[in-house]
Amino acid sequence: MESVRRPLPLMKSLDDAKALCERERDNFYVTAFMIECWLGEVTCRTVAQHSGKKSAAKRQLQVGMAREVFADMFGGVSDKEMLHLFGCLVRFGEYDDAQSHLLLRAYGAMALEYPDAIWPDVNAPLTTEKIAVSVRFIRKLCQRLCDWVEAFSHWQTHLLSIYEPMAFDPDPDKKELAVLGMQQRQYGGMNASQKEWWRWRHEDTAERFKDSPKWQTLGRVMAATPSGGQDPAAVDQLIIIFWPLVKRHGWTYRDLMNVINAIMPPPVAYPCVEAKELAAHCANVLGLRKGRTEQGKSAPDGRPPGFDVAWKLSRPKHEGRDSTS
Repeated sequence: MESVRRPLPLMKSLDDAKALCERERDNFYVTAFMIECWLGEVTCRTVAQHSGKKSAAKRQLQVGMAREVFADMFGGVSDKEMLHLFGCLVRFGEYDDAQSHLLLRAYGAMALEYPDAIWPDVNAPLTTEKIAVSVRFIRKLCQRLCDWVEAFSHWQTHLLSIYEPMAFDPDPDKKELAVLGMQQRQYGGMNASQKEWWRWRHEDTAERFKDSPKWQTLGRVMAATPSGGQDPAAVDQLIIIFWPLVKRHGWTYRDLMNVINAIMPPPVAYPCVEAKELAAHCANVLGLRKGRTEQGKSAPDGRPPGFDVAWKLSRPKHEGRDSTS
């Protein structure tokens, strides 16, 4: 019988996490709290690029920020601690909350690039050399996991900016209240842990803004009707999610255009008609730019390295197409 995914316990502080470790006799929760901090900081910095820079042409997205934050939090861990951390990252993705879902999607993308068949041998007998090779491999996996976390965080933020522009008000107070109002609209579908978190945040913000006219922001967002209809950014989604492949394999904009056109149903449309047009869209709409060291030559067959990973990532939306066609 399949186990039911449950939410992480609410941890408001490191002291809460330590107390939970002692109560459960499980050292996972302090590390989980730090993982929450890492993912939260990545999200906050991604949102800041959108809300702080009205012109997308001035934004800097998917430039290694998740790796930087990860290094700040976990960069000094020993080999033994790295094994523990990686186990906690995998376990964290098994829970049922927004950050766990983000990490799980990133892990799934990373796993497509690093299938089990190429993982180091960890069968008995374990030797010092086997352990050392495994730890080096896991450190490399964590670096790549950071890239995918940043990509999926970028996509979530980009989509939110389309449907909920009030969440990107340059005033940080209004932005906080707008996000809380959006969450309250979803209150009926929250699990017990999410409702507990929301009540805690609502009580805190209500006290802080009880005498401020900004408090009305929460009510306006709660009463707003979210935009509906077809996703207006289907191509944007593929560009943003495929960007780690662009950077790793040195895809040209023509490569990216060819991959998207192979995946998306016809007809070909903006911004994937000309490579120059796509480059301008990436920079001026999505805040994505290729560095000088990330230039390559276009694959003559339209299938650059990493195409299979891109195809598998897009399969849920395009199940009927044949990657060999």
